[in-house]
Amino acid sequence: MAEAEQKKKGRWGRRAAIGLGASAVVVGGVWYGIHNIPGFGPALADGVRSVLGPGVVAWIEDTAYGVADQVNVWRHGDEAPTTFWEAPPPSAALPAAVVPAKAPDPSADPGATKTADSKTAASPAFPPPTFAAPYANVATPGDGVWIAMDEGSRPGEPPSMAKSIVHPDPKRGFAAVAVVAMDLTRVSLHLVAGTTEPFNEKIPTEARPGLVPKGEHADLVAVFNGGFKALHGHYGMMLEGTTFLPPRDIACTVGMYRDGAIKIRTWTAIAETAKDMVAYRQTPACLVEQGELNERLTEYNKNWGATVSGETVIRRSAIGIDATGRTLFYGIGEAVTAQSLARAMKAAGAQDAAQLDVNYAYPRFLLFDHPPGTERKAVSSLVPRIDYRSHDYVREPSPRDFFYVLKRHTES
Repeated sequence: MAEAEQKKKGRWGRRAAIGLGASAVVVGGVWYGIHNIPGFGPALADGVRSVLGPGVVAWIEDTAYGVADQVNVWRHGDEAPTTFWEAPPPSAALPAAVVPAKAPDPSADPGATKTADSKTAASPAFPPPTFAAPYANVATPGDGVWIAMDEGSRPGEPPSMAKSIVHPDPKRGFAAVAVVAMDLTRVSLHLVAGTTEPFNEKIPTEARPGLVPKGEHADLVAVFNGGFKALHGHYGMMLEGTTFLPPRDIACTVGMYRDGAIKIRTWTAIAETAKDMVAYRQTPACLVEQGELNERLTEYNKNWGATVSGETVIRRSAIGIDATGRTLFYGIGEAVTAQSLARAMKAAGAQDAAQLDVNYAYPRFLLFDHPPGTERKAVSSLVPRIDYRSHDYVREPSPRDFFYVLKRHTES
């Protein structure tokens, strides 16, 4: 009897070991797929969400990101702050020249944000001034220093884009935000609807190209991600008269105007100018508005995609505009909260800023090139560990909406 009992226990032990081993393989495979196979993570999340509901996915994400954050705090607590590129020598820092301010137009809306070539704009020359790191204890020598990016500039021209890094979380040196500044007098911003998002079954397929128009490939400089999927807040989007989702009063709105101006404000602050917009894309409440951080931003607030417990520290992205309307900012942060992302965008110079998409698979800023004899293709990403293919957005349609940046043709 004792021998039979021992054999039974042995069988259960072997089964348990096999089960644990299989679980480890499955978990490992899922982790690898999420981080190495484009689209795997989103597809997995959508599949689980459709079967078990959004609450289960929220709990899984909460647990996974919470554990990852604790592991990062333990692993990197004593390490130097994270960087995305080597800190430049002092001589490489771009000086911010200043041009005389133009007289304001008394008939202009004092709250409006206009492009630098507007008659009402008082515009410092590009790039923005060096900025102070928010927290000295996690700063690197590169924090606040603008480095020229060759993309978007023609030979002999000053840069039309520059990048910098900022560490906006005093508790996490591994939390870092890469920021790109773009000169809107020399590049222009455009919006494209994804083939499926923002979802609206009434929108015809032809209004959803998911691609940069072929006629604009020659001037394509960069592509970066848009906002949340429709089911995550139903934030509005309109493009060239087609309303994919109606605007929400509480939402932060990236308004794109016929004269090239860009405003980023709560919808109620700019709704009366909607007739002048060629497009808008909405997001959760503004991170920064008129130079002030949103007062509801805390480490534990869930309104910008934090987890159920408020502890999620994830990849996030944002778009911002400076006080003159000349400089557009894009930020992508690793291991950041909405609050720390807002700090980073404000520190870099954004007068108004909106969070875009979040989580591992969606935020991205890709740079494009057009080698002789080849088609335009994505050649690099702003930060490492971004999954992309060279033909994304130019030959392979995107299911999600996105923004793209073009060189402007200057008058001779």
